[in-house]
Amino acid sequence: MPSSSLPKMVIENQLKLNKVRKNSDVIELYLAKEELTEVPDLSRFKQLNYLWLNHNKIKKINSLKMNYCLKELYLQNNMLTDLTGTLKHLTSLQILMLHNNGLIKLEKVVAEFKKMRWMHTLNLFNNPLTQDKDYRLYVIYHLPSVQLLDRQYILQSERDAALGSYRQDQMRIRQSLAFGQRVQTHLLKQTVPKKSDIYTGWMTSIPHQKGILKPKKKETVETSKDEIVDRVRRKTIMEFSTLDWRKVPNTQQKRLGDEHTEPSRIITTTLR
Repeated sequence: MPSSSLPKMVIENQLKLNKVRKNSDVIELYLAKEELTEVPDLSRFKQLNYLWLNHNKIKKINSLKMNYCLKELYLQNNMLTDLTGTLKHLTSLQILMLHNNGLIKLEKVVAEFKKMRWMHTLNLFNNPLTQDKDYRLYVIYHLPSVQLLDRQYILQSERDAALGSYRQDQMRIRQSLAFGQRVQTHLLKQTVPKKSDIYTGWMTSIPHQKGILKPKKKETVETSKDEIVDRVRRKTIMEFSTLDWRKVPNTQQKRLGDEHTEPSRIITTTLR
């Protein structure tokens, strides 16, 4: 039997087994363990939500361009090495299984998933790309919707570590704005030019008795760690002012001239 006719026969057998008459009624297809070498054309099944293609010999994916409604896709235990341009349009995917393949180039593979905002479960273990030193943190940072990665739930500590590794500036801001927390940062160096340096641009062309004036080097002033912490704390102080309306006289009290009415005052609350 020609290999090209095998996928069609497998699909037809599945349709007969499930007694499906219309293509629009096909919500799931189980095509696992069928010795498939390629993904069959499934474009006629517009409402397909669940697809099993695991435990085959698939090397490329080129027939899922019209299956936008896919929510779960099982491609583990195949021979895939590259996914470029094959899955990025499947933005409704929630579960994606790709373990036990030959996927390489972590950045390209993860880029294929970035538009999958609903994906919460992803398996990539037993692929060459998982040997990357920062593999797990890289995936956690670039795919924030994923909750279960390689059969392990993502911890908040892992998300913080990923944020610290790939977005150090934002992590530093979060730490500095935390109440009662010291700023973990290096000493900052600020360049303070002297007034005389303003004129060095044109003074260098004026001859002097002993030669030509040369621009002076700018001095650097080191800011200590305590000064940095003090600045951050001053910036994070919040004040709320409220008027004590109980002390404000009403119209009747004003008309009668009640002398026992206490003057109104503004209450200011300061939070650090």
